[in-house]
Amino acid sequence: MNLQEFEELVARGFHVLRVHERMPPIFEVAPVYSHTDSFRAVLLAFERTPYYPVYRRTKDGRYVVSFIPKREHAGGASAMHLLLLLLTMGSVTAAGYLWWAGGNLALSLVFAGALLTILGGHELGHYAVARARRMNASLPMFIPVPPNIFPFGTMGAVITMRSPVPDRSSLVALGIAGPLAGFLLAIPVAAYGLSHSSPVEPQSAEGIAFAMPLAMQLLAELLIPEAGGGIAPHPLAMAGWIGLFVTSINLIPLGQLDGGHIVRAIAPRRYRSVYFGVFALLVASAVLWPGWLVWAVLAYVLTKLKHPGPLDDVSPLSRRAKVLAAVAALVMILSFMPVPFVIAGGGL
Repeated sequence: MNLQEFEELVARGFHVLRVHERMPPIFEVAPVYSHTDSFRAVLLAFERTPYYPVYRRTKDGRYVVSFIPKREHAGGASAMHLLLLLLTMGSVTAAGYLWWAGGNLALSLVFAGALLTILGGHELGHYAVARARRMNASLPMFIPVPPNIFPFGTMGAVITMRSPVPDRSSLVALGIAGPLAGFLLAIPVAAYGLSHSSPVEPQSAEGIAFAMPLAMQLLAELLIPEAGGGIAPHPLAMAGWIGLFVTSINLIPLGQLDGGHIVRAIAPRRYRSVYFGVFALLVASAVLWPGWLVWAVLAYVLTKLKHPGPLDDVSPLSRRAKVLAAVAALVMILSFMPVPFVIAGGGL
């Protein structure tokens, strides 16, 4: 593409005020319509080109359109996805058999099916929103772990975004979709598991003591009010607990975790301050639970506390996105545990 072709396509939605002649060029612009409609017109105009347009507001208040190249992506590796799913089903079933189902194979399979449904539902939530908003995303890829190394048998699942997020509202929708889907699946699993769990005296249990997030505390008060001290958890109670734990971890507002996506969308100019504050808080919280230091280090190594943001970083959030951000905060409150577990006596 030459400079004239770039300018003609940008003019579909913006008045071009100034051109920085480089390749690809940068245009200082003024929107012809609303910010949202102007950018959508340009994004559509560049659909069949090798570039994505990027819309930003500079610190001195100017609006600029720049470009990033599109990348070629291989097709879906369906055989690899299926193989990893089968391996993860095996490792999670083994984890249930060894750790949570007392050597009962049938209960181990139930545990594995429930947990993979929650984790898979989380990733499919992201996938569904990506497809609905015309983003290219891979199918979920599960991560098996030997149960003698990690007692849950899996590190969850991931999807890969193969195209940028178009706007801030889509970034909120993408961020909340996974945690919300996982939360809604984990709640009935946890409820069933709690209703089939047995109350125990806190002193009678040994090994790992699991804290209950607020959502499970409310369920326990409703379903097993006699369990004032602790419970011997049914395998499905553990599957629900893991689902809520994964939900809370993903909603931490840091880097490219789901919570980081949401903060990046609602605070495009201050998100790094939030990231650094949360990072410092996680490091300090290691005095309560050493696992927070692990998550802080992983987030820093993987993202350097940065986020690329959406293509359109100017258009305001939709009302629906604001509601979804509030829902994300509520789900975090219901799922989060300052000290998820300790090595001590006690119940779930």
